[in-house]
Amino acid sequence: MSQSESMPESARESAAEPVPDPLPGEPVPAPPTKRQKILDFARRALLVLVFAAAVYAIISQWPEVKATVFAMAWWQVAAALILLIPGVLLGMLMWRVILLGVLDSDKAAGAQRGDLNKIYLIGQLGKYVPGSVWAFVLQMELGRKQGLGRAQVFVASLVSTGITVGASLVVGALALPALGEQQPSLRWLYILLPVVLLAMHPRVVTFLVNLVLRIFRRDPLPTPIKAKTMIQSFILGVGMYAFFGIHLWLLSSHEAGLEPATLFFLTGALALGMTTGVVAFLLPAGIGAREAIVGLALASVMSVGAATAIALLSRLLFTVADLLCVGVAFLAIKRKLPGDRA
Repeated sequence: MSQSESMPESARESAAEPVPDPLPGEPVPAPPTKRQKILDFARRALLVLVFAAAVYAIISQWPEVKATVFAMAWWQVAAALILLIPGVLLGMLMWRVILLGVLDSDKAAGAQRGDLNKIYLIGQLGKYVPGSVWAFVLQMELGRKQGLGRAQVFVASLVSTGITVGASLVVGALALPALGEQQPSLRWLYILLPVVLLAMHPRVVTFLVNLVLRIFRRDPLPTPIKAKTMIQSFILGVGMYAFFGIHLWLLSSHEAGLEPATLFFLTGALALGMTTGVVAFLLPAGIGAREAIVGLALASVMSVGAATAIALLSRLLFTVADLLCVGVAFLAIKRKLPGDRA
């Protein structure tokens, strides 16, 4: 029997995968176990799946919006796309504020903002896979890779979703009266609004978060969630919808003009459409549910055909903006110094 054959399997794996020399005072990392390799492979496979789903969403929608895109001025489409990027980044900042609010002080102090941004932006692509729960799963796994607890990341994503819904209902009040007359079933949102606002009280949120942590068999929050955290995240959520609304207003301007009243109405309608998309979580990123509300609002200021095309074009630009923000996050991480082992 040769010397290599007499070595244990774990030793042969270590020999096959040399570990880089540690920095002075740094412990030698243990070689990955078989379970860790399987989890890493599954994580990479999930990343490939969500990227493919996002790209497929763009390709599949392009034939339906091509004529609308070519009928607009290039700067109009480009500006509408650019306006989505600060909205996406405000959503990222909202999630990060909440995550830092639920982490203990040691983990919060050691959290790298670039890594947190990457967790949110890449994780959000999971919503393009049917069953938007994949966005939560991907964020939890990416957070674990950065040394964060799955439970804390899940709680931050859950609270962020709740605040997003609350902000959308407040902004949606700009359009709900008019849309409620056209679609009476939307009036149930009037009942949901006070419930969501009550659930956003810091004491209620702290209780709910600790309940989720108990289900995950994790320790409760060391300190209650602060009112400052909730207020900051809510303001960021409202700002996010403001940019999204301006995006839709600009897209529709060649049909509906640039009236301020149209801006407020379409901003509220888009916010309500995105909330409806969250409720319809079995659909990839709320496809169909959002467009139904947005198309209904647009049809009140333009033809039904133009309204449908612009609603689909808006959806496509949202997907492109998500992918652009993920690309920027990756480029920012790649610019780290080669010696940075964080």
